[in-house]
Amino acid sequence: MTYLNSEVFYWKLSKSSFKLVPMPPRAMAAALERGELAAGPLPLAEILRMGGQVRSLGDLGVSSHGAAKSVFLFSRVPVEKLSGTNVAVTSHTATSIQLLRVLFNDFWNVSDHKFVGVDCSHEAALWIGDPALERRYSSDYDFIYDLGTAWTTLTGKPFVFAEWVVRTDVPMEQAYELERQLLRATQEGVRAVDEISRFRANHFLTESEVSDYVRNFSYFLGEDERSGQREFQRRLDQLPAWRPDLTAAETLR
Repeated sequence: MTYLNSEVFYWKLSKSSFKLVPMPPRAMAAALERGELAAGPLPLAEILRMGGQVRSLGDLGVSSHGAAKSVFLFSRVPVEKLSGTNVAVTSHTATSIQLLRVLFNDFWNVSDHKFVGVDCSHEAALWIGDPALERRYSSDYDFIYDLGTAWTTLTGKPFVFAEWVVRTDVPMEQAYELERQLLRATQEGVRAVDEISRFRANHFLTESEVSDYVRNFSYFLGEDERSGQREFQRRLDQLPAWRPDLTAAETLR
């Protein structure tokens, strides 16, 4: 995972023990399903879909209770007026678009919308991860909605965007060794947030903003996070089965 909110997993992980492959969420899930990756922090929606092909690795993931600060619906009109409009969606998303479907149905009462690629005409756009962070202050949209905030307002629960999983056909001793090193690396990574912040500060995030952003997430999944996962699955199961198939080229505008 190439996003800033996953940096704590990799910052202290031994690069000599594993081959790290940078990928966005949907591409990572597809590669793991094809057998090209053994493990990774997969989008929750893809984990639910893949079922018995993967198993949890160390109860590690990326979750927020309230604002996610990088999963935004940018809109030219109030969200309640998006029924019947085009909503652009980044092709990187697997879970956030399903969360948006749940929120449209259960929270904002938006219907008859059409999801399109980001280069198509639209009234609103879903962006996630580092591109969403960059667009926060430079977009030409009048309204910005944080999907993490909306979810917690609706349910009172945290939302798990990704969870570390390993393919079930990976030998158990290899999976255990990866889990052991990953747990240690994550614990050390959380303690190294100030170091990460100095390295990852850039033209759209100050060192302090990087620190606040990374600390905003929970990386160890407990019962509250599991409860949030179950609630998401329950609500998603009530919607028609659907996965995005967006191939339009993406540009930051």
